[in-house]
Amino acid sequence: MPAARPIPPLSNKVQKGQKILLSNTALSAVNACFGWNVTDARCDVDVSAFLLGADGKIIGDSWFVFYGQTISPDHSTRFVAGSTDREMIQIDLKRLDPQVKKIVFVLTINDALKDRLHFGMLKDAYVRILDPSGRELVSFLMTEYYNNVISMMIGELYLHNGAWKFSAVGNGVARDLAGLCELYGVQVV
Repeated sequence: MPAARPIPPLSNKVQKGQKILLSNTALSAVNACFGWNVTDARCDVDVSAFLLGADGKIIGDSWFVFYGQTISPDHSTRFVAGSTDREMIQIDLKRLDPQVKKIVFVLTINDALKDRLHFGMLKDAYVRILDPSGRELVSFLMTEYYNNVISMMIGELYLHNGAWKFSAVGNGVARDLAGLCELYGVQVV
């Protein structure tokens, strides 16, 4: 069983479904930090970021950042193994392609379909969005874990009237990573 990690202090928590402006001033970058614990040692959880256009679809097949493709084509978005947090997605908003209007963060369980794993085997899942100085802008601690879910859209950043906002999603689907790629328009070979 992987060692449990404590949840870091979450100072600006929002609830599922809540949307919040990240900053009243222009942000240059953010770090989306993720953590979780498992109740079944077979659960290997990973974070992915889908960079979506105005149509809600990926702007190109390589605009999907995860452990197997750690950087976006514009070098704005990068997957990093965590230290305090288990995994992190770093986003340089100044470099982000202007076609990107939304970034969806997804937690998936590796081999969930094959091994009959699900989100009911997780706990303490959170996302926290930090500014470049490490100050928390917003955080969301999940409270609902479903036995029929194998991928969880934990949260998203989206552009609204020229400002970046965060939405605490917390909704899951019974699709694996390949299924999510299909949902967001990624062509998987």
